[in-house]
Amino acid sequence: MQRFLTFFSLLIVAGMAAQAQNVRSLGHIPPYFNLPAEGEQVRFTSLEQPEFAVPEYPKQLQHEGKEGVVEVTCYVTSEGDVVYSEISVSSGNDAFDKQALKSALETSFPNGYATIGGTPTDFTIEVPFYFLLSADPEQYWHTRLELARIEQDYDKLMETFQGYVSKRTEASEQTMQKTRTQLETKIAAAKKLYRTLAEKKESAILRLRDQIASTRASIESVEYAKRDVDTRVHGDATAVEVKVSLPQSGVLTLLHTNSEGTPLEKLASEIEIKKAYL
Repeated sequence: MQRFLTFFSLLIVAGMAAQAQNVRSLGHIPPYFNLPAEGEQVRFTSLEQPEFAVPEYPKQLQHEGKEGVVEVTCYVTSEGDVVYSEISVSSGNDAFDKQALKSALETSFPNGYATIGGTPTDFTIEVPFYFLLSADPEQYWHTRLELARIEQDYDKLMETFQGYVSKRTEASEQTMQKTRTQLETKIAAAKKLYRTLAEKKESAILRLRDQIASTRASIESVEYAKRDVDTRVHGDATAVEVKVSLPQSGVLTLLHTNSEGTPLEKLASEIEIKKAYL
């Protein structure tokens, strides 16, 4: 009996550990789901737009002032139903990833959204989900997503290269050199994006400092100052804003918190968020 209880306890612990693991996908790909063959040209000509479910901003991450971006691959039937969603580029945070997966699975596409030769087809599409606590005119998080893709490609190439070396497989010098060149290209692209991110971070901070200076200069007029701040930082709005642009889809969750304090304190708080980008 004691052995049975011990075994049962181990099963419970194993089940809890499995649930605690990172969730990389949701849904199920049905047997009848057929992706277009390689070389077939898929066209997105529908005038109707998909209806995206708004992802919830994780409260703990909102409280900690954390932002992020997740890219999800949606598996969509010819009827427009999303049957499966998987992480293609992770935010590095499970809470953001889970909300993006859930939202992607609840998305509805128009019937016949993708076609091949005029015939509706099943397809996949990558959708970025942005979780932001403040405006992002510099498109900082778009660049972060590009960098994450490059780093992911680099890791795959490195695994291939190390596989040649560790397994001592017969690989021609030409193949090895091609892999080295690809790795060097990814490194160069990553360095370029790191520089771009630093420039965008600096630009965002300077923009906010200019806003603070402008608000201070006009603080004598209370009504003018209020209009200025409402225009720049959207006041104390709590609504979640979703923007979608296709075929390169993007879902933006822009959440403005109910923070107390003066307009200058709110702008200063946004500067701190921007400083924490890197």
